[in-house]
Amino acid sequence: MGLPSLWQLFKFARDTQDLYHLHVTMKETVSALDDRLRTVENRIIRMEAEQGQVVSEAKSAATGAAALIASAVVSDAVTRVTRVEEGVRRLSSLGGSMALFDGGGDVRRTM
Repeated sequence: MGLPSLWQLFKFARDTQDLYHLHVTMKETVSALDDRLRTVENRIIRMEAEQGQVVSEAKSAATGAAALIASAVVSDAVTRVTRVEEGVRRLSSLGGSMALFDGGGDVRRTM
């Protein structure tokens, strides 16, 4: 086998140059993809943190709503008990207390 011809050397140099350009292009592309992936990763991390905050705020809101409802129920119960006590007091002052305790009498009918 003899020495390569000038044409073969030129073709080899051209192919090497093309491979180098391809390598540079691939390196730039991979770098750009890496940057984009890093951006997406940062956004996901930020969204996860915000999601945790939303869950925390939702729990706080639910706790506040439960406390408000419990307060309303207790307030309603106190109002009803107060009304019943007032009714019993009025019946007692009118001499109707015997109707409350004389066997088959229904309290609602005596009020």
